[in-house]
Formats: sequence, structure tokens, C-alpha cells
Amino acid sequence: MKAKNLIKNEPRFLLALHSSTETLGIGLTDLNTQKPIFKKSTIKIGKDLSKYLFSSIEKIFPSISWNQIAMLTVATGPGGFTGTRLTIVFARTIAQQLKCHIEGVSSFQLMAYRLIKKLNENEIEKSFWIKQNLKHRGIVAGKYKLIKNIEKKGTIKIEELEKPHLIDEKTKIYPALDASEDVSKDIERLLEIGVDLYTQTNKSNWSEVLPIYPTSPVKIN
Repeated sequence: MKAKNLIKNEPRFLLALHSSTETLGIGLTDLNTQKPIFKKSTIKIGKDLSKYLFSSIEKIFPSISWNQIAMLTVATGPGGFTGTRLTIVFARTIAQQLKCHIEGVSSFQLMAYRLIKKLNENEIEKSFWIKQNLKHRGIVAGKYKLIKNIEKKGTIKIEELEKPHLIDEKTKIYPALDASEDVSKDIERLLEIGVDLYTQTNKSNWSEVLPIYPTSPVKIN
């Protein structure tokens, strides 16, 4: 795919992708509008993501317009090895070809905006954890903190202090919230984060966006 020069007044789109679970989330918004209108779709694909990724994206955003992508945001996991990798490879390829902004956000950081509501007033002032129990492989956890959003009053911003990683079951983490899936809401958050980051001068390189694999996909003795 060859990148085309964008006309000044031509729509510039933000595409968001989330496939850390068996539900594929796709989000789209026009960055040229003053108040972005988010368009989203969630599809229960299971393990058939490789068959339906392109066609699912095309339904919400036809490939003939992909040269109008100005930015991509993609959930980096933790999640399934194949599913997470496919959308990241797709997003990286588009970003490389179009030389556009790309940002990776962990799926735990996205859900942190939802789960923080479960904390009490004392807990919300401190850092907190999101954890997920893996079958026979331990616990994956990431550390987060609520910070003041100076740019947009009345909205919250959550910083990821530690990316999701495998921890020892004896390690004490508190307060800790259980990870929960809601791709429909998290794809909206991925779009919102993208809109905020698009105006910043520090633009990430496509090669820096990597999937989070807390455990090896290959069993090592």
C-alpha cells in the first residue's frame, strides 16, 4: 500500500482496534471535527480473527479510505497470543506505510477507567492494581494511578505505573481490582485517548508498539 498525500481539508481519521479478548472492537472518528463523533463496532469472533479482521474493519471503514488514516490506537494486551498480535501487526503496517501516529495502550489501562469506580475515597487517592488469574500460570497485574487532567476539567486521566506483567502469587498487591471485559466501552476509551494524544507533538514510532505477553506462548520445561 502506498501512502497518498492528504489534502488539507480532507477528513483525517483515527482508527482504534481492540482484540485482546475473543470480541473484536473497532472504533473510528474524524479528527477534523471540533466535537468528534465516535463510530464503533464489536464482533464476537472467537479464534477466527485472522479470517475476519480485514472484512470487519471494512464494514465500518472501507479500505479505499485507509489512506486517510491520520492516527491509530491499538490495545496491546494482555490477551490471547494470536488475537492481540494480529491487530498490532495490522496497525503497525498501516502506520509504517502512511507514516502516521500510532499509540499502543494496554487493555488493563483501558478498563481502569471503568473499574476505578469500585474503589472507596481513601483508596482512590493512592495507586491501585488490576489483576487477572491465569489458569496454571499465576497472576497478571498492572499498577495504575488517577492523576489530575489539567487540560480537560471534569474528566479523569489514569497513568499506567507498571504495565501488566506476571507476578508471584505471594506478592501482596493492594488495592487490587479484578480485570473484567467490556470491549464496547473500552474501544470508546481507546478512541478518546487517541483524540487527546493526536494533538501532542511527541508521536510514537510504529516499531515501539508491541504486544504484552505476560507468559510465553510456548511451554518451556
